Amino acid sequence: MKATAQRIYKSWKEDAYDELDGAPKLTQSRVTNTFVGDIEGESWEEYLMMYRSDDSCSYIGLERIIGKLGERSGSFVVQGIGTYENGMARASLTIIPGSGTGDLVGIRGQGEYVAPKGQYSTVTLDYEFN
Repeated sequence: MKATAQRIYKSWKEDAYDELDGAPKLTQSRVTNTFVGDIEGESWEEYLMMYRSDDSCSYIGLERIIGKLGERSGSFVVQGIGTYENGMARASLTIIPGSGTGDLVGIRGQGEYVAPKGQYSTVTLDYEFN
């Protein structure tokens, strides 16, 4: 099955936790989102990010999505690995096996998102159930 949704940022808090002269900056971000589309609901996520001197970055994150996926309700956790370059964030996503609750128990799959700077992200997931 396939799902596409817009993920709209509600809040973003980012703090540096390691800054060395001449070295990439390391930060941690806490983000809350609203989903509209084939995924309806909210999410909470945390990123660990590494910024280069040109403001591009690489990041990893975990996001718990709570709400409806199609006709099913519950929650699941997505792991993301991505980059931010030239005003565009992109990440590959993996639905973590064993993270589903409610009607979403047994969910697994892959996906991606694309997010132009200052706008919502478009999330696509290809998923199935055990």
